[in-house]
Amino acid sequence: MKRLFLDFVNEEDGKRRRITIPNPKEDLTSEQVSQAMDMLISLGALPSTFVKDRAAIVETTTNEFFNLL
Repeated sequence: MKRLFLDFVNEEDGKRRRITIPNPKEDLTSEQVSQAMDMLISLGALPSTFVKDRAAIVETTTNEFFNLL
């Protein structure tokens, strides 16, 4: 499973927030992600004291040994 992590940090107190987007588009560019993060801040999804910190696509693989239920 792929997930896009958008990490923000509060400049005042150093607290962090993460927005996780499951199954991001395959052809995303760093510029598109950066613009989306700017838009989230400008639209008020986060307080104005938050700034972009990091963005990464993380892919995980699950190898299940058993599932009892």
